[in-house]
Amino acid sequence: MKKLCYFFLGLFVMTVIPLRVRAQFKPESGSIQGYMVNEYYYNLDHHDADIKDRHGFWFRRIYFTYNNKLSDTVKMRLRLEMNSTSDLFSSATLVPYVKDAYIDFKLSGSNLTVGIMGPPSYTKLEDIWGWRPLEKTPLDLYKWQSSRDMGVSLKGGKNLLYHVMFANGSSNKSEINNGKKLYGALGYQSGGLFVEAMAQFERAKDADDDIILQGFGAYSADWGRIGLQYAYRGYKAKDKDSLAYNILSAFAVYKFSETVEIIGRYDMNFGEGYKTKFSGSGIDYVPFANDHEFSFIIAALSWQVHKNVWLIPNFKFATYRENDLLKGNENYEKPGNDIYGLLTLYFKF
Repeated sequence: MKKLCYFFLGLFVMTVIPLRVRAQFKPESGSIQGYMVNEYYYNLDHHDADIKDRHGFWFRRIYFTYNNKLSDTVKMRLRLEMNSTSDLFSSATLVPYVKDAYIDFKLSGSNLTVGIMGPPSYTKLEDIWGWRPLEKTPLDLYKWQSSRDMGVSLKGGKNLLYHVMFANGSSNKSEINNGKKLYGALGYQSGGLFVEAMAQFERAKDADDDIILQGFGAYSADWGRIGLQYAYRGYKAKDKDSLAYNILSAFAVYKFSETVEIIGRYDMNFGEGYKTKFSGSGIDYVPFANDHEFSFIIAALSWQVHKNVWLIPNFKFATYRENDLLKGNENYEKPGNDIYGLLTLYFKF
């Protein structure tokens, strides 16, 4: 019965909806846009001696996006992304890959979207944070949840917002297992206030369970914006005890003038999961120590030097807490601090 439900859901999405909206492709009505994030980095200090004092230029991100409004009720997007190598040890040319590929149908106040897209995990959070060119939001940065997934979603609302999604759980890659992922977010906005609760669940092929719960609140005004986020992850591998991960994150963006903003963010990562199963060394551009709780701080000054160009000097700082589970090891030593100095050039087109 479950397989039949999945089949008919897919059949409805892929055939009935397109027939009703009667979309027609018009290349001349499309638009091309995107942005680039170019940086000069200097690793002033690092717990990994091989990374300390490394410096150079890289492209953290390049977006190339094609949008097209196929009719009054249908639109589509194809977006490519390119990045410089992020592990600080390998070298390669920039290779584009598909970041977004979806078609969106407007249905009586809601939007039904099919394809590769951003999940409900932190869509609004990232919009309010506003400085993705500077750094990812916590769930994305610490690899709790990919910024993309492939499936079908429904979202809508004005003051009371909802966003649900049924997806592969394989990011923008092909699906290779029987597990699927369910997302749901419910938010409320009034004036500058926004609050949201989000939950997601995945059961992978080996019967692993991955549950994420998140609460987020923010306030925006003419002077800037502030936000507070708490997220919990319960990860249970087959025949293993559940591991708990926690993130407490706060940010503030102060509009000093028409062209200058002061940006600050603090992330605290804690829980048994970080002590026993955290591959921090695999985090893009800012590799952390494995199997340690830690805090991460961002301090930046954004200067808009042109309508679509921003220059952002910034520092990133990571500090680690001692792992009591490893203290008995003969050669254990708490990792030292990580300090990154960066000059970020962000421009849109």
